[in-house]
Amino acid sequence: MSTTTLLATPFPTPPGAVLHALELLEVLRRGDPDEMAAAGNLDNLPRPWDPATCPNELREAVWEWCDEVADWLNHEYVWRPTQMIPLCWPQHPHIARELAVLAILRWGAEESLTPEPVEEWHRYTFPMFNDRLTNRLGESACRTGKHVDWPAEGRHTAFVDATEERERVIHGDTRPVTELHARRA
Repeated sequence: MSTTTLLATPFPTPPGAVLHALELLEVLRRGDPDEMAAAGNLDNLPRPWDPATCPNELREAVWEWCDEVADWLNHEYVWRPTQMIPLCWPQHPHIARELAVLAILRWGAEESLTPEPVEEWHRYTFPMFNDRLTNRLGESACRTGKHVDWPAEGRHTAFVDATEERERVIHGDTRPVTELHARRA
């Protein structure tokens, strides 16, 4: 009995909006005046690997693509369940930000005319992403499909609450001594 299962499934293609953003960035990178004139305004282009720079429509396309990429990675590269990108990845900014970069780098490697970028992705990019993912999530239940809210939220709130104190110390170090003496008087 024969089944037709692909040994290796193709990497998800970025949505049109992401491809367009990458094409505009490539036009800017090449710096060809004719191409740049034809492309229109190239100021402040969004960078899909940094979704915070993207308008909402592009940002949504990036996140939807990242979800496809997470599914692809979990299927193609993960053997042990503890290494899986958790289903709650959108609730973890540290994973979401890195997943966008990982996806763009893999797409660029796949588009290369030589195998070296894919080899670098296999050797460095993906393993380092996986190490950071494992390190940051630790033994959290997110790894078993049960999301855990941000454990550091309380400490982050305390950090934000202490902003004025940090600013006072920073200004104390950066203002001229005469200004500090005048404040004390």
